[in-house]
Amino acid sequence: MLTFITREQDYALRIVAMLAGLNAGEHLSIKELSNKLLISKNFAARIAHKLKNAEVIGTNQGVTGGIFLKKDPTQLSLYDVLNVIGFRSKFNQCLDDSFDCGLNAFCRFHKFFDSIEQNIYTTLKEKKISEFIISLNNKTINKLEVN
Repeated sequence: MLTFITREQDYALRIVAMLAGLNAGEHLSIKELSNKLLISKNFAARIAHKLKNAEVIGTNQGVTGGIFLKKDPTQLSLYDVLNVIGFRSKFNQCLDDSFDCGLNAFCRFHKFFDSIEQNIYTTLKEKKISEFIISLNNKTINKLEVN
């Protein structure tokens, strides 16, 4: 099944939302993060690498190291995170600049699909990670409490 947001992009949002729930100075190892979010360690590491390259997250090296959120979650949009992971979805192929259709100038479907896509992108840019923070229950490592 084709989806508008890929599994990798979805996991990136969840990783950033979980890191946003940490207190200042705290961090999580990739292993802890992958266990808590039920993501394979390799997949979580690959996503974290992309987020680190885009300076969304930072890392502490060493045995007690881990990852943490570098960006302010009140300023970081869902779109920002999705874009780091390669979000290039189009609602319909006719909206892609590389698609050549002679009907677009007067096509009602094209205009309708374009308005839907613009609304989606606007909403993703307006919604901030701070609205989706995942807080960790410190006593039970595998339970999540969503704010």
